[in-house]
Amino acid sequence: MPDSGSWPPAWMRMPDLKPHVYEHEPPRRPPRLSRRLTPPPEHPSPPSLKVFAWVGLALGIVVIVLALPYLVAYLMALAGL
Repeated sequence: MPDSGSWPPAWMRMPDLKPHVYEHEPPRRPPRLSRRLTPPPEHPSPPSLKVFAWVGLALGIVVIVLALPYLVAYLMALAGL
């Protein structure tokens, strides 16, 4: 049996696997968009959350005021008064 080269033939071999080297590419603007001639607009400042803090504080005070009589009655029942 004659040796006709290595097996498998070259056209059947897998290519040599080597790690892909990452190359950074700068971002590209899509060609369908026109070129920006003015800088982007300034972002608005975030909304103030002070109102939510005050509402939360007020709700907490209401819950404490409503729970206080029940807490006093519970402690009196434990003490046997």
